[in-house]
Formats: sequence, structure tokens, C-alpha cells
Amino acid sequence: MTPVLSNRPFAAAVGAMLLALFFWAVVPLMLEHFTRWLDPWTANGARYFFAASFWLPFVTRTLRGLAPRERRAAWRAALAPAAAHCAAQVFFGLAPYYNNATMLNFGCRLSIPFATLFGFWLLPGERPLMRSSLFWAGLACALGGFFLMFGKGLGTESTSAAGMLLLVGFAATWGLYAVFVRRNLSIYPAHLAYGLVSLLTGVPLVALMFRFGEWGELLRLPALEWFWLILSALMGLTLGHLFYYRAIRTLGPIASEGSLLLIPFQTAVLAHFWLGDRLGPAQWAAGGVLVVGCTLLLRARFNVRT
Repeated sequence: MTPVLSNRPFAAAVGAMLLALFFWAVVPLMLEHFTRWLDPWTANGARYFFAASFWLPFVTRTLRGLAPRERRAAWRAALAPAAAHCAAQVFFGLAPYYNNATMLNFGCRLSIPFATLFGFWLLPGERPLMRSSLFWAGLACALGGFFLMFGKGLGTESTSAAGMLLLVGFAATWGLYAVFVRRNLSIYPAHLAYGLVSLLTGVPLVALMFRFGEWGELLRLPALEWFWLILSALMGLTLGHLFYYRAIRTLGPIASEGSLLLIPFQTAVLAHFWLGDRLGPAQWAAGGVLVVGCTLLLRARFNVRT
């Protein structure tokens, strides 16, 4: 099975990318909000239950049209991406309890150099980047900005040592997840590929909720908080990915991936007005260095492929 490329107008693709960026900038604020109501295991498991429920009809309908051997092959292809995604989601679910929303999104952007490094290991087509001086300059810049940013945040309300480790863990596992998706699932339509991963990820996360979470708190959650919980799942785990895949079909993966670097600044602005979060001047400067480094990495990748 090969996904059919879309001929949507450029303006529609840009609109889809902006919607994906908006959803992923808002979700960290929602996750920080839930720290007042739910433990991380319960918030994570409940959100993924709703996301997996959303994708189940799409996956069922698509798999019904495949031969049994093709269905088994699709599930096997999704296993490695789902395992990496599950680990990343655990780190991401715990991170808001140790980082504010702005630091959460800055730290998550370190996944770009991790994805590139894992790409060297697992994707031979990415290895020409190893000969690019621009790539190594970008990687050094990104890592320097990252550690400078968290060094300034350590000991403040922005983050903590545990918060830094969680963000590094998320960045590494998300980078591995992105490489697995490209290696294992590129032949499948986007809604089937992400739907399979979502279902396989949802099962262990719900199990972890019942094992470690105080899931009984869901029964005492006010109706308005239920609304925000379901909305955060739909925005971050379903619609965000849907619009992102649509943008990729027209803008291409390089431009779409580069656009994700805007998320920390979107979240910072939203957090300023919604949660009152603040970053010091040194942290803002370090975050800027991180974004510049990731931009150089993307540019190096573009130069090698063109």
C-alpha cells in the first residue's frame, strides 16, 4: 500500500500546518493545568484512551479491506514505533509535573538532533549528513543552547534535575520513534499508520494508569475538567497529527519539521497570558540558540538531499 499524495493548494497546506502548531502549542498548557487535578499516570492513560477510541473505527474500516497477511504485516510494522512512542509518552506525561509549559516545549525540541543521530544508525539514506560541517555546527549549537537553558533553569520554578532528565528521555525516545515511523510505516496511509500506533500505545498507557495512577480521581473530576481532558486528547493526539500529515503532503517533511521550531515561542506567549509563566533573559537567549541550532540541522539535511 502506498499513500496517495495530495494536490491541495499551498495555502490550505499552510493553514493545516498552522493549526497543527496551534494545537501542539496549547496542549502543554493543558497538561500543566491537569497537574492540579490528576496524577501523571491517570492524565496520560485517560487522554490516550480517548485518542485510541477515536482512531479505532478508522483502523478497523481500513484493515477490513486488506488480506489477513497484510493486516498482520501492518500490525508488526507498527510494533517498534509504538514501543518508542509509548516510552516517549510516559516521559512527556510526567514532564509537566517537573517543568513549566514553556520549558516543556523548549526541551522537547531537542528531539530533532536525536532523530538525526538515530537516522544515521537506522536509515542509510541519512548517513551522507555525517560529512556535512553545517550539520555538526548545528548539532553543537543545539546541544549548547539546550544545556545552557536548563543550567539557568535548574533551581528555579521553571524546571528541576528530574525535569531535565524527563525532557532528555522524551527527546531521545521521540527521536527514535520518528525514525521507526519512517523506516516501518512509510508505505501505509497516514491515518492507518498513526491509528495503529495509537491503539498499540493506548493499551500499555491505560494499564499503567490502573497500576500506578489514582484513577478513582476521574470519577470526582468536574464536568468542565472532563471537557478539557477530552479536548486535550483530541487536539494533541488526533487533530494535531492529522493536520501535520496533511501539511507534509504538500509542504514536504523538511519544511513541516522546521515549522515545529515555532512551538516553544507560541507556548511561551500563551503561557504568559494564561499561566503567568516566565523565563529569564538567559533562558530566552539559550532557547534562541537551541532553535538556531535545530534550524542549521534542518538546513544541512536539505543541502544534502538536494
